[in-house]
Amino acid sequence: MLCSCIALCCTIFIYTCAPAAGGSGAPENKGFLNGNEIPELFTLQNLIGRAIATMLANVTGYPVGREGPTVTMGSNLAYLITHVAALPFVRQWVDIDAPGSATSAATMIDEDRFEHAKRIVCTVGGACGMAMLFDSPIGGIVYMFEEITSSSWPVEVTFRAFAGTSVCALVSRALLNMCGTSTKAFVIYEWNPQPTGWSWRDVPFFMLLAVMIGPFSAFHTRACLAVAAARQKLMKRFSSYEPFNKMADAVLYGGLVALTYSLVALSANCKHTAQDAVQFVRYDCEEGKYNPVASLLLTTSEGAVKRLFSRHDANEIHFRNELLAFLSYTSLNIGLTGVQVPSGNFTGSMLIGGLIGRMMGALVRDYGPGMAVSGVYAMVGSASMLCGFKQMAVAVVVFITGAANDLGLVPPLMLAVTISLLLNKQINERGFDEEQILRKAIPFLPPEPPRLMDRVLAYELRDDLPPEATLEPEADYRSIEAALEQDKVDCFPVLKDGHCIGFTTRARLQAALEVWKATGFVEAGGARPQALSDAGGEQMGKLISVTVARESSFSGNVLPVKRLTEKAPYTILEDMPGPRLYALFAKAGAKAASVISEKGEQ
Repeated sequence: MLCSCIALCCTIFIYTCAPAAGGSGAPENKGFLNGNEIPELFTLQNLIGRAIATMLANVTGYPVGREGPTVTMGSNLAYLITHVAALPFVRQWVDIDAPGSATSAATMIDEDRFEHAKRIVCTVGGACGMAMLFDSPIGGIVYMFEEITSSSWPVEVTFRAFAGTSVCALVSRALLNMCGTSTKAFVIYEWNPQPTGWSWRDVPFFMLLAVMIGPFSAFHTRACLAVAAARQKLMKRFSSYEPFNKMADAVLYGGLVALTYSLVALSANCKHTAQDAVQFVRYDCEEGKYNPVASLLLTTSEGAVKRLFSRHDANEIHFRNELLAFLSYTSLNIGLTGVQVPSGNFTGSMLIGGLIGRMMGALVRDYGPGMAVSGVYAMVGSASMLCGFKQMAVAVVVFITGAANDLGLVPPLMLAVTISLLLNKQINERGFDEEQILRKAIPFLPPEPPRLMDRVLAYELRDDLPPEATLEPEADYRSIEAALEQDKVDCFPVLKDGHCIGFTTRARLQAALEVWKATGFVEAGGARPQALSDAGGEQMGKLISVTVARESSFSGNVLPVKRLTEKAPYTILEDMPGPRLYALFAKAGAKAASVISEKGEQ
């Protein structure tokens, strides 16, 4: 009942205060860092809302982690800081010769540079989030590099991420010390590494473990996606009750999780607590004893992973208990997909893989020739599962090696990750986040073009814009209104004598048109343009310039669209192969280009 009440508070808070916080935000964050516009993603409301909702979701007991929401919050905070701090540095004064007026001072914002700065700092913010969670600055950098790929990783971001994550790790340690605790109590960490954690006799079993977990991780991803699709269809049937249908779903599932964990834990036998064992959960046991299943389920996913990774509790959690925890946690973890709560599956995947590895370690210890303790097998299993779910390799090895506090585990971890990831990619072409991006239709360009583009020419990829979407260098209000009515067009070409001289955006045109109406030059009902005096024209020009970050003066009854235009557009020949122009958008950051014939015609 208590868990359901907390889940209710979580869902009420999400739908009343921060609707965008109902998820990890990782797919949307990847889309933004890829160079696309994601409206209303990084706001102060979403930052605070996601932070509070993440805490409530973890307290509820959902089988989730903090990683996805934390990375998104790191990028969100970085975005807000950059928006305020960088704005004065991308503004500059220039001299503009406006037609029919004297030369005037003007301010201009370098929008491309501004967005570039935001994405760099947001990348650093996400890396800081992972660095803080695992106390691993290098791991945070490598994670973000693999997450957004090299095509979205500018050269200058490497050192900035290096400096940012190191400062973040130091600040995190300082704050934890001020609170009377340490970073090792907050992150996954093994205090007691062994001089020889594994031997060559364990390698075949490590490989067997990776062979099993690689395909399993692929089917786990597919199961999660299938549950999300089924839940979406179910919610559509009750769309007339939205958002109460989704709130009820989250509350009922929170109650189901708590009930399942409690019942499964009751089936375990109590064990005597060893003096050197890590802290376990007592639950229904008498003083001096602990419940091994409750120690894995009735705690956070990070706490459970710590117990699995420990090399000094080999006889504290037995095969049967690990199997019960694996079946219950995995099924509930899959079933959670699509529930509107902040959820990360990074440590969730680590826990599932760790349970499989721990069971393998128990079998090898009892019946095989292996030398490694079951905690080492748990680490190898976690790496094998996590690399398949996220489809990343280096970051997984860095994080788990840091958690193990043992560089000697790097070779077996790399071997297991290689085998698992190769098998996973034979089944799934993309990882979980990439599939979410496709299903949510989030703008995203992968580094390499799809194979379908091999036989496509630029002419076949161009957008057939309606005549209303093309503007002259100087246009009246009727032409601009007609262009803005084209809802599917966000970037408008500006033509002069039939040739494209640049592109302007919907936001600039809307701002200019609103100011035009606000001056009384155009009535709200769409009356004819009225003649303006020279003073009125100059005033309107200044008002428009404030909105679109340009200041000038003009007169007449037309808007100088060319002043709102980014000139020198990219030009592409109509018979250019698709893969060649793909790099222009995926790696060079182009948002629009002009397609011309061999004679230079549009």
